Amino acid sequence: MKLLGGWAPEYLAAIVDSTDDAVIGKTLDGTIISWNKGAERIYGYTPDEVVGRPISILIPADRADELPAILSRIARGERINHYLTKRVRKDGVVLDISVTISPVQVATGKIVGASAIARDVTAQQYETKEALRIRDEFISVAAHELRTPLTTMFARLELVQRRLARNELDPAIVLRDLTLVRQAADRLKVLIDRLLDISRIRSGQLQVERSSIDIAPMIESVALMISETSARQITVLAPDPPESYRMDVDGMRIEEVVVNLIDNAVKYSPKDTPVDVELRSTPDAIRIAVRDRGPGIEIADRTRIFEPFHRSSSSGVPGVGLGLHIAKQIVELHGGTLNVETPADGGSRFVVTIPRNAEGELGDDRPRDER
Repeated sequence: MKLLGGWAPEYLAAIVDSTDDAVIGKTLDGTIISWNKGAERIYGYTPDEVVGRPISILIPADRADELPAILSRIARGERINHYLTKRVRKDGVVLDISVTISPVQVATGKIVGASAIARDVTAQQYETKEALRIRDEFISVAAHELRTPLTTMFARLELVQRRLARNELDPAIVLRDLTLVRQAADRLKVLIDRLLDISRIRSGQLQVERSSIDIAPMIESVALMISETSARQITVLAPDPPESYRMDVDGMRIEEVVVNLIDNAVKYSPKDTPVDVELRSTPDAIRIAVRDRGPGIEIADRTRIFEPFHRSSSSGVPGVGLGLHIAKQIVELHGGTLNVETPADGGSRFVVTIPRNAEGELGDDRPRDER
């Protein structure tokens, strides 16, 4: 390295100490001879604790054979680039490390040691594994959920085709088959829409288009529709002045949230129990609470139910596990919150709070999070 002036040693030391990476010097037998601040930050040891000790103190017991092979390659003049391995911190935590190890030569060309530049990639490795897990789960769940309505559609259409070929047309039977096909198509559309929404959320492309909406009639319409199709009692309580429920939101997206919450409440409640929807309006926000009388949400699930592809471990209800995640994202795009509460007399209450101002600053009426 060529440097201006006569301050090369000090400048080199400053460069080494200013990097976030661990820069470690060692002899050919693996004895540590230099240790920068990055190494102290990553591994937890001070220079006084490690200089003069073998580099093997950083190597997990199940990788004991790794060091001799590395030192042998260094002695032959080889350079090891971006080697992904494991190392042990002072407190015993095992880290994912990417390390580049180079032989150190004196003026005569003799190799006298090695320099190692190591970077903690534990977080990146976790994110990569998590991305692969979500991808595999996405493919598995999507394939399963898409196959179910498609199977119904193909089976019913095949029956209609056979009856047409034999000229055996019974209007009632045809109507029944077409109804089942339509229901399967509707389910398929909902699933595809949700898969598209999750893709838009992750790419940052899911946007809200606000306009002045009267929230109360919209929710009453949704409740009536689901009540008629499910033959369930759904009660909507809106005790505040009617004009107080108007606000600027993306009506289509908020309706999607409400449909999901009421639909979930119907699915998870015993058939002879009602579903309650309560609207409250304050100067700062509108609050929508959907209450069911189901088994409730276990403590371990109360935060995870909003994760993509997660379904409550106690529900036993089939589904793709995207509805609550998408609903929460939509509410948060409005600057609001979606929380789950556990009423004292059982069941679950999902509470949406949407602030009236675009910035999403809530007043004192913010609902309590009882998770």
